Amino acid sequence: MIQPNNTIVRSISNLIEYSTDFRYQRRASFKQLHIAIIKNHFNATSVVLDIDNGTALLGVDMLEKGAEVEITFDDLQKFLKSCIRETKENISFYKNILHYYAMTEAVA
Repeated sequence: MIQPNNTIVRSISNLIEYSTDFRYQRRASFKQLHIAIIKNHFNATSVVLDIDNGTALLGVDMLEKGAEVEITFDDLQKFLKSCIRETKENISFYKNILHYYAMTEAVA
């Protein structure tokens, strides 16, 4: 069944909401989700995410040289949702994420 793009974007947004609900405990698999979304959005080569301090340190390639950029955020959920873009390439990426988390979370 083919899902319309807006359903996929809504599903990834719901997964972000679920994964940033820290009332219970943080799960390492969700931190990897957050890093993957940030890496994809900023085309970063690496991401070090510090949720407690509200920072993301991005490794980026600029003019054949590496650079680090620090981004600060107040609300992880809002930050991650701002990284969601409905492009053809991103929709494919989001589908893969949703498939992965549907499989791993169903087992957990």
